[in-house]
Amino acid sequence: MESQENSFSLFDYYKLILEYRNKLLIITGIAALLTTIVVFFVMDPIFFSSGTIKTATKASGIGSLLSSGGIPDIGDLGDLAGVSSGSKELALYENILISRKNIEEAIIKFKLNDEWEYKYLEDAVKNFKTNVLDIKKDKLAGTMEIGIFDKNPQRAKEIAEFMINQLNKINSDLNVLNAKNNREFIQSRFELAKMDLKNSEDSLKIYQDKFGLSPDLLVKAAVQSEIQLEVEIKSEEVKLDLLRRILTPDQPEIKSEEEKLNALRKQLSDINNSNDVNSSLTLKGKPDVVMNFLRLQRNVEIQNKIMSFLLPIFEQSKIEEKKNTPSVLILDYPNLPEKKVKPKRIVTILLISFIAFFFSLIFFIVKRKWNLYKLKIS
Repeated sequence: MESQENSFSLFDYYKLILEYRNKLLIITGIAALLTTIVVFFVMDPIFFSSGTIKTATKASGIGSLLSSGGIPDIGDLGDLAGVSSGSKELALYENILISRKNIEEAIIKFKLNDEWEYKYLEDAVKNFKTNVLDIKKDKLAGTMEIGIFDKNPQRAKEIAEFMINQLNKINSDLNVLNAKNNREFIQSRFELAKMDLKNSEDSLKIYQDKFGLSPDLLVKAAVQSEIQLEVEIKSEEVKLDLLRRILTPDQPEIKSEEEKLNALRKQLSDINNSNDVNSSLTLKGKPDVVMNFLRLQRNVEIQNKIMSFLLPIFEQSKIEEKKNTPSVLILDYPNLPEKKVKPKRIVTILLISFIAFFFSLIFFIVKRKWNLYKLKIS
C-alpha cells in the first residue's frame, strides 16, 4: 500500500507537467534564448577547407631499383615488400601531418597561439590536432582528405595548403634520404665487384704471360658450364642480399631464393668433384696448368657478369637520389569555404532547450517526492 502511495504513475507525471507547465516553459524559453544569443552573437562561425591527395602508385626504394634494373625471376618487388602499399603510405602521410614538428611550424607561421593564448606550445599542438586538423582516409582508393577548421575562411584555406605542401616536402626529403641509403649500399657492392674484376684480369694476364695456354676443348666446355653456374650463383647471392633488406626472413620469397642457391651450389659441386669418367662436364683429374688458366678466365667472366648485373641498378639508384619531383599527388586543392560548418545553430538551440526542459522536470519530480516524504514522516 505504501509503495503505491509513493510510486508515480504516468498520469501523475502528466499532472505534474501541467502543474508546473508555466515554470517549465519559462526555464526552457530562457535556456533557448540564452543559447540563441550565444550561438548567434558570441560563438564564432567555423569554416572548413579541405584538399584531397592520392598515394604514389609506383614502388620506391630497392624494390623499384630491382624492378627497373631488369633483373629476371624477381617480379615486382615493390608489391612483395609492400613499399607501394596504399594503406602503409597513407599511414606514413598521417604520421607526417600530425608530427609535432609539422604542427608547430603551422602554429608559428599563422600565429595561432596569439589567438589561443596557451601558456605551453604543446597544449597548442594538442588543440590543433583535436580541433583544427581533420584527416579522412580511404584505404581502398588510396586517397586522403586533409581538412582545416578555422573561423577565418581564407586562413583555413591557407593552412590546408600549407599542410599539403609540408607533407609533400617532408615526404620528398624522406624519399631522397632513402634513395641515398640505397645508392650507398649498391655503390659499395659495385665498387667491390669492380675491384674483384681488376684483380681477376691482372691475375689472368700474368698467368698467360707465363704459360701462353690454349685450353683443351672438352676442358673448356666443362669450365664454361662452371662459369655459367658461378655467374648464376653470384647473381642470386646479390638478389638475396637485396631481398633481405626489404623482406622479413620468414617470407616465402626469401626461402625460395635460398633453395635456388642451394640447388645451384650442388650442381657446381658435382662438376668440380664428380668421379664419372664418362661425363664430359667434370673438372676433376684435368691438367692443373690448363685448369688454373681456365679458372682465372672464369673469374674474369664472372666479375664481368656481376658488373653487368649491378651497373644498371647503380645508375638507377643515382637517378632516384637526384629526383626532385612532387611525391604527393593532389587531386583537389583546398577550397575557399563559403558556408560555415559549425556551430549547428538550430540543432544546438533545440538540444539545449530539451536538456533544460528535462532537468527542470527532474527537479520538480524530486521536489514533489521530497514533499511527499516529509508529509509521511511528520
